[in-house]
Amino acid sequence: MDASLGLLAASKTQMDKMQRNAKETDPDKQTYGQAMREKVLALAVRFDAVQGKGEDLKATIDPLAAEEARAKDAEVRAAREAEEAARLRQEEEARKAEEARAAAAAAAAAAEAEAQRAKEEEEQRLNAESQAARAKAAEEAAVAAAVKIAQEEAAAAEAKAAAEAEKERKREESRAKKEALRERTAVKSQPDPAQLASMLSSVTAAAPAAPKTWGSVRHIVGGAVELRLLLEEAKAAGALTVVDWSMTTCGPCQRIKPIYEQMARTRPTALFVGVDTHASPLNADLAREAQVSAFPTFHFYLDMQRKADLVGADTARLAMMVQQHDPIDATKLPSEGEGEPNPATKADMQAAILKALGELKESTANMDEFVTSVRTLLTFVGNVLAHPGEDKYRSVKMNNNTFNQRLGRHNGGVAAMEAFGFKRVADAEPMLVISKAAAKHDGLPEMKALLERAVPASPTPVPGASGASPPPPMDPFAAMGGGMGMPGAGGMPPMNPQMMQQMMDTFASNPQALTQMSEMVRNNPGLIQQAAASNPQMAQMLQANPQMAQQIAQMAADPAALSAALNNPFARSMMGAGAGAGAGDMGAGMAAAAPPPPEFAPQGMSEDEMLAEALRRSMEENSGGSGGDGQQPPSQP
Repeated sequence: MDASLGLLAASKTQMDKMQRNAKETDPDKQTYGQAMREKVLALAVRFDAVQGKGEDLKATIDPLAAEEARAKDAEVRAAREAEEAARLRQEEEARKAEEARAAAAAAAAAAEAEAQRAKEEEEQRLNAESQAARAKAAEEAAVAAAVKIAQEEAAAAEAKAAAEAEKERKREESRAKKEALRERTAVKSQPDPAQLASMLSSVTAAAPAAPKTWGSVRHIVGGAVELRLLLEEAKAAGALTVVDWSMTTCGPCQRIKPIYEQMARTRPTALFVGVDTHASPLNADLAREAQVSAFPTFHFYLDMQRKADLVGADTARLAMMVQQHDPIDATKLPSEGEGEPNPATKADMQAAILKALGELKESTANMDEFVTSVRTLLTFVGNVLAHPGEDKYRSVKMNNNTFNQRLGRHNGGVAAMEAFGFKRVADAEPMLVISKAAAKHDGLPEMKALLERAVPASPTPVPGASGASPPPPMDPFAAMGGGMGMPGAGGMPPMNPQMMQQMMDTFASNPQALTQMSEMVRNNPGLIQQAAASNPQMAQMLQANPQMAQQIAQMAADPAALSAALNNPFARSMMGAGAGAGAGDMGAGMAAAAPPPPEFAPQGMSEDEMLAEALRRSMEENSGGSGGDGQQPPSQP
């Protein structure tokens, strides 16, 4: 109904407009014709009637519709309220369910977190126990290793002492045999020919070398136990102990490490120790006990007491403090000008050189290395004598590689330089320096010449020595015409005294020929009897003295004893007297020999030459008489 009335109301305006046009009386303004005007006016009357009836009808039905609408609204509202109540109930139920789910989830999360925390605590406990077990095992292993090292060092020291004692026993036994042989073959009033020959070896035995483990850094891993053993070792020797505290990751520690090791090589009188705190837990504990807070740190010990500290990689100050605290080697720089003279007498210098050479020989690996060291020493001394006024020839850097490889690294090498007048100085780097005044010592050229004559012959000439190459090795049997190739000595052709003298000179001056002769006698024990079989006079002498053949064989089989006999005028006179009858008539020569001179004084040899010969023989002992390695000594660094 409302829609219809609304449609009528909407059409009312159009209907009114059409009615006005139909009522227009002005012909010019009329829109409709007469018939159309009448229809429009009639339509307007009917339209108004319908509209009025519709309004009347609406007024009749509006209260009912309103009541119906109110009932419908009330119904809708009730439905809506019921729906809203249901929705609120659902939301409340959903809220409660969500709260219950959230509470359950929170409880589950809390339980899981508690379980995770308990698991982590258990893992931490197990890790701590494992680390403690590993640390304890490492500490026990380090202690065991330190104990093992100490035991091995003690065993090595004991074995070395036993070897030295056995070596000395054999040396004494050899000297006693040689002495007994000489007493049987020489006049009692004659001085012992072995006195000079055993001079160096006796000095060597009387002057034990410093421990060979010194001269290098002793790195420890056993902490306090191992350090205490080293401090006790240095205390027993009255030596300085320098301890370098370092870390593997410390840059300055690694930079000064080669210099520290060089100091250890050039100063064997002090014990240099390295403690890397990263090397073992025991070392780290020891550093904490020593309150070391910076690296590198150096501690200086005397009599197991810490005397001074140095923190930092200061090379110059480290060298100065080592020089200052070393009680064995506390020399100073020579003064300006001529410097201090060498107060030693020639005899003192000679004794010091012999002692140093004894230590040097003990510390070298073989005879070739020893001869190379001696030639290197002669090179430095020769440079001083040739250029006494030039500083570069009067000083040697102790960290010079050539000096260390050939001489400085051996016990006795630096001592030999000091015996000639060099002194250690504490500069930016350690050096050996001889003052101008000490370089003028009149014993310097004499001791150098004496030592040059004592160095065994070598195919390579030694600069600064005699200047002449040694003669080529001689065939020890050349003068015998090849007769030694026969099974017996009786087949040898006769030799005149001059040939015999030449043969004896060959043996006396050529250690290689002398060794070959001795080997031949050792390889043919019946050689003396074979020679006597063709010589009745010699056979008669051996029959009268059955021990003579054994004594002669022993002497001939010993290069040192044979060399002493060849340099003994009495023995040479006995061998030379039988030269005219050949080697087989040697016994007749012995019988006709003139009485020996009252004292041992080989013809043509001065006292210095005798000492040089004794030095040479001693240096050749146990070497077969071989010379050096043929290498040139170094030029001045």
